[in-house]
Amino acid sequence: MPDQFETALIPPKGDKNVGKRVYQVLGAVIADKVSLGLPEMYNKNYKLRRNRHWKQASSKDVPLISVNLIHTHLTRSTNTLTDNNPTFDVSAKFAIDEGESQNIAQDLQRIAEDWWMDTEQQSYFEMSVNNGEMYGLCIEESVFNADKAGGLGEVETRIVDPMFFGWYPVKLTNINELQGREATVEFWVDSCRNLRKKYPKFADKIKPDVDVIKELGDERRDLNSNEGKKINNLLLVVQSVVRAVGNYFKGAQDINDIDSEETVVCKMWVRDDSTIVEKDETGKVTGTKPKYTGGLRFIVVCSGGEVVLEDKDNPNINKTLSEEQQRQSYLYDRFPYAVANSIVDTSNAWGITDIEDIEKLNMELNKAFSQLVLEKDKSSRSKLINPLDSGVDNAQFGSYPGIINPLSAQAAAGIRYLEIPKPSVDIEKSIQLFKEFFLLIAGTFDLDQAQTQSNVIAYKAIAALLERAATMMRGKIRNYSHLLRERGRMFVSHVQNFYTENRWVTYKDADGKRQTKEFKGSEMAHPVNLTVVSGSTLPISRIQQREEAIVLFDKRAIDQQDFLEKMEWSNREQIVKRMQAGPMGQIFETLSQVGVPPELMEYFKGIVEADPKKLQKALADGEFPMFQEIMQEMIKEKMPQQGGVPAEPVKPEIKESEAKVGKLQAETDLIREKIVTETVNQEVAIAGAEFDDQQMKIKRAETVHNMESDTHTHQREDIKTGAALVSAQDNKPGFNDKTIRSDNKK
Repeated sequence: MPDQFETALIPPKGDKNVGKRVYQVLGAVIADKVSLGLPEMYNKNYKLRRNRHWKQASSKDVPLISVNLIHTHLTRSTNTLTDNNPTFDVSAKFAIDEGESQNIAQDLQRIAEDWWMDTEQQSYFEMSVNNGEMYGLCIEESVFNADKAGGLGEVETRIVDPMFFGWYPVKLTNINELQGREATVEFWVDSCRNLRKKYPKFADKIKPDVDVIKELGDERRDLNSNEGKKINNLLLVVQSVVRAVGNYFKGAQDINDIDSEETVVCKMWVRDDSTIVEKDETGKVTGTKPKYTGGLRFIVVCSGGEVVLEDKDNPNINKTLSEEQQRQSYLYDRFPYAVANSIVDTSNAWGITDIEDIEKLNMELNKAFSQLVLEKDKSSRSKLINPLDSGVDNAQFGSYPGIINPLSAQAAAGIRYLEIPKPSVDIEKSIQLFKEFFLLIAGTFDLDQAQTQSNVIAYKAIAALLERAATMMRGKIRNYSHLLRERGRMFVSHVQNFYTENRWVTYKDADGKRQTKEFKGSEMAHPVNLTVVSGSTLPISRIQQREEAIVLFDKRAIDQQDFLEKMEWSNREQIVKRMQAGPMGQIFETLSQVGVPPELMEYFKGIVEADPKKLQKALADGEFPMFQEIMQEMIKEKMPQQGGVPAEPVKPEIKESEAKVGKLQAETDLIREKIVTETVNQEVAIAGAEFDDQQMKIKRAETVHNMESDTHTHQREDIKTGAALVSAQDNKPGFNDKTIRSDNKK
């Protein structure tokens, strides 16, 4: 029977050799890293980034100048690649019910975007890209921390140092095939005190052990140490005070001594296809099932493999979910690591860095600058020639005004400064040449190239430079976009497994307004595909966007909303709303404030917004209702229904209010009727007065006619006869009695 080590990488759980076997795998990983020269490369790149370019320190006689263009290039590349937040896109792989899959995908996208902003994932992305540019490989681990968010738990992103990470088998050419490895190994140094606190069950077994880390030769922390350097006097005083305070605790162990005991902790994710035999109630074997969810096993060991701190099933899957839901999780059978190269090396998964190509050029630039500084210092420290027979002592020469007495004029002419050759022009040319070649090979372009003749940066030139830089970084953009996709998919997997409580997500709706929605991640266990829009993390020229927006808006290619967004105008939502409403919008808003019913508002808006010809045709065809019809319908709706469903009982306070309103309405109607009656009486009185006036005119005319007839008929009678007749009338012609009153009572 073959040995168990030949059939399985790690012995079964509980075997005494589990920890030792894990350390054997760790030893193979470290040996491979050392053979590839990765620790030396990491140390060297770190030194170059920290401006430690010279092996020896600068002296007074030989200045050693470092022009750290490597730092500039790495910083610019990192900032360019992480300038913006990524744009996510989540879609369902297949439909469950009509509309349900789309809603789940939309909610997961909102959750991912909210988590990215709330936990400031952009800073972690920047650190990952920084590692990738400096070491050639960046590694992230996605974990669910149950202690975060007040005990609810939250998804975290851990940045893993490539120095302390590896895989097994060690021969790997494509980093995207990491998930096909049999195991991944991550290791670090931790204090024994901290481990004993975290794992009290193994407190007596945890022992110090740091020999493994020494094999790597990590010098990065030592590079920042202060050994052999002068310490600030204030720091020395503080240090002495701290020591004096510590002496009061007699017999107590120094805090540094407590944590001086350290050990190497190794964390392994290993694929294990072990099975468990299933039996029924009678003990009969019914079959087998996998022992580990997704075939993943999680192991943590320390103290040289002597102590196994953890050996358990895949912790990234919620065991309370159904088997189908577990299988739909992205981390069901995947290592929780997202990895990406800065530059892909098809023969080595550890990748390539830009530093390998530009290191020598930077060193030549350093030497050229050092030579230039040396000649500059020589020219500024000119030698004074004082002949031996000048008769002037050297001590008489100084920077202060004074008098010297040479022996003769000829001796005085011999006192002069030594002429030093001027700095070579070739040095300045070589500096410019090295700089240009550095930028050319590194693919870095200065914005100075976008300067116009008016010394103003043209937005078209900036856009061209950004596009050119994106072209040069196209491979890096693809690699880091893959890293973001993996991080997002792992986050969604944690949400579907461990967001078992109701939570809230904040997002922007279609109108750009902030909205909140309640969700439960465990109810979203549905296979989805999360992608990142390629290039969404690259910088965007705001000047270019604004100039283009002005042109497009003038040509009516974009609307007001897009134009104001590109201009980043404040209060743009209200502006767009007012502009869309137009002049009539203010009128409708005023009408709504005074209580005009919404039905009438919609009716008026339809009239205003309708085409006059179409409106006339609709009225003729009876398709558009008349105003009277609208009012009748509204009145019918307000009137109580006769029969049918009985109306709901009216509250007493509502009845009292209705009674008061009815009383006021009745009093108003009575006053209105009195006013009408008084108006009619006034009109009758005026008509009666006019009738009396007409009657009096008729009587006066009859009297005059009778007088004329009598005069002609009785010419012989005296004129007194006519006067007597006139006096006999109630109203004398030519004279109106002001006291006359009408007797018309109708």
